This record gives sequence, structure tokens and C-alpha cells, in this order.
Amino acid sequence: MTPFTPKELTEQDVLALSAAREEPDWLRDRRQEAFKAFADFAWPHRKMEAWRMTDPRRFDLERPVALADGPSPSAPSSIVAAAGELAASATLSDAGLRDVEVGESGVEILDLSQASQGPRADVVKESLGAAVGAEGKFEALNLAAFTAGALVHLPAELIVDRPISLTVHVDAEGTHIPRILITTGHHARGSVYVTFTGDADATVIEALEVVVGDEARIDLVTAQQWGDRVDQIATRRGTVQRDASYRPLDAQLGGKTSYIRPDVHLAGQGADGELLGVSFADAGQHFETRSELRHDASNSHAEALYKGTLQGESRSVWYGNIRIEPHAKQCTSEETGRYLILTDHARADPLPFLEILTSDVQGCGHHSSVGQIDELQLFYLLSRGIPRRAALRMLIFGFFSEVTERIDLPGVTEAVLGEVADSIDEEAIVLSDPRRTH
Repeated sequence: MTPFTPKELTEQDVLALSAAREEPDWLRDRRQEAFKAFADFAWPHRKMEAWRMTDPRRFDLERPVALADGPSPSAPSSIVAAAGELAASATLSDAGLRDVEVGESGVEILDLSQASQGPRADVVKESLGAAVGAEGKFEALNLAAFTAGALVHLPAELIVDRPISLTVHVDAEGTHIPRILITTGHHARGSVYVTFTGDADATVIEALEVVVGDEARIDLVTAQQWGDRVDQIATRRGTVQRDASYRPLDAQLGGKTSYIRPDVHLAGQGADGELLGVSFADAGQHFETRSELRHDASNSHAEALYKGTLQGESRSVWYGNIRIEPHAKQCTSEETGRYLILTDHARADPLPFLEILTSDVQGCGHHSSVGQIDELQLFYLLSRGIPRRAALRMLIFGFFSEVTERIDLPGVTEAVLGEVADSIDEEAIVLSDPRRTH
């Protein structure tokens, strides 16, 4: 194939990608439809509301799209390493899916292009683009030109009691366009860990969509464990059917710039969604999370809880929105974004919004705050003989506990707090704003 960049993407590039993967006509047509939407959208700029906090110029969109294969990660990420025994696992690289191990779990992990014409073709045809379609510039780009894709499918009635691991690994310079589709049949249950690893001068434009069937449940962990040279734009959205449950946790623990949309679409009556997020931003890092809880059915329930800490010259933005459609009655929804500033020159912007289009709501609210470590709390711990280093970590871990106490997935809390502990610069921590003393 002739090399191309996101800025130079043409319909011929899309057709060549589809042909190289020997995809069926319906998938080629779906790519073409997405390309037409992509061509109609303008490139983002700072005057757009969705991009006023993150300058799109931070992302290099003139890097050639990477199509070559590369080695698997040399070691599992901390999230996967701490998880213990896995039910199934695989690695997604530029050239496709590999290192697939499913054993007797009943879980199916398939290359997305191959699955589109195999026994699971009906699942892919029905679900691909159902949660993340071509509604924006980067979403359309991913659907039109994804270079590597994976399907994780839990058949109806399957209950998996050990984590399913999928590692997305980037080790080459360029633009990477992975796509992940997770689907369940009715009454299926499982937890999926998706970790992002690698360190290169790379731009990752990712889409992850989850379709949770009636009365099914999916717990999803997405962990950015990139090196310091990776920039990422991601849309992750779960569509939740009748009486189903979807609980994603997003852990931003690496990378240079990330712009992530972890949304929940409550499409069926009685659907439940719980968005959890933790982040640690260090010097030079810029993280933006834009979540939406969309109630599209009555008696649905959702909650979003994000907590982040920052040190050095870093910035974190959380834009949370609750949208309740006019026909969605008796819904409950709540969102919270809280940030802890550890050092000078760090900045956090939690921005909660509500769009309530019906008067028949059971409950709805939002909360946000930005603060620093309380010097009185630190003094109390020090006065009890606890060393300063340990006391600071206790306070930071305590800040995260509101999220970590809700995580009952193997190894996740230990891995997240371990990553945070390794990143803390205790010597630079500022306990209070000097302006309070004047």
C-alpha cells in the first residue's frame, strides 16, 4: 500500500485497506460511508467548544499511518501482571491480532476483519459502528481507516470469572489507528482489561465500542501505560441494553497528551452505567477526559466519578455531561470530578454540565472540586510518628480511595496505586497556597 497520513486520507486509501484485509463488501461499504462523513467534517480547532481546552495542534496528524508489524511487548503491563490468572488474552499490533490464548474459557477473541466474514460475521455486522460510529472527525477517521482491529465476544449465558486481557502495543513511529469491539449475548458476564503500551513518536487515534446485551454485565478497565512520547485521541462508548450493566474504569497513567471520551449510552429500560476514572499527570503531560452519561430509556441509572492528581507543569481537564432525553422517565444520574494539586504550576479544570430534557427525573446532580493536601492532616500524621514520605502517600491514596474502594477487579487497585506511588515527587509537594497567608 502507498503510505498515507490522516491529513491526506483518500477514498482510494480506504479501499486499499479493505482489499488488503480481504474484507467483505458490506464492511468495505461501511468504511466508505465513514470516509464520506470524515470528508464532510472540518478538522478541529480551538474555537470549537469541544476543543477549547486542548489545542488540536498538540497532535501530529502528518505522521504516516503505520502498517508494519512489530514485536510484542517485552513484559506485561502492571495492570495485567497484577491480575493473576487470566481467562483469555491477546495482543493487538499494527498488523493485526496475535498471541491469542482463550483456552476453555468460552471467550472469543478474533481479528476484526477476519471475524467480519467468519462465524461471527452477523455479530460484527450488527455491532460495528453501533456505539462509536462516524459522528465526529476522528470517529469517522477510525471507522474508515482502522488498520488493526479486535473483536472480543462473550456468547449468551457465558460467565467468565477471571479477567480477559487485550494489550494494544505501539512500538513504531507514525499514526496508529486501532479499533476494538466488545460484545455480549444476553446474560453474559465478564471483565475485560485493555492496556495500552509502548513508547514511540506516535499519534494513536483509537475507538473502543462495547455493546452489552440484555441483562448482561461488562466491567472494563482501560489503562494508558504509554511512554512519554505518545499522544492519544480516543472515543470509548458503551451501549447498554435492557437491565444490563456496564462499568468502565479509565486509568490515565502515561503518555504525553490524551483526549479521551469515555461515554455511556443507556439504551434499554433499567440499564445501569458507572464510569470511574483515575489519573496522575506529571510535568509536560496534558490529559482531557470528556464523558457523557446519556439516558435514552426510562428507569436507567448512571454515575461518573473521576479523580486525578497533578504535579509539575501539567494540566488535566474533566468535562462531564449528563443528558436525559425527553422520553427517558424516572432516571437517576450523578457525576463528580475532583482533582488534587500537588505542586506549583499544575492546573486542573473540572467542568460538569447537565442537559435534562424531561421534568420526570428521580434524581440528578453534579459535583466538582480542586484542592491541595491539607497541611493539618499531614501534621496530624507526622505527630503520630509516621514518616513524611509515608504520610504523604497515605493522604494521596486516601484521596483516590473513593474510586479504588469501588474496584473489585483482580490486581487493578494494587497496580494503579503502585504506578501513582512510583511517580510522586514528595520533595516538590506544596501543601497550601501561599496567598492564604497574606
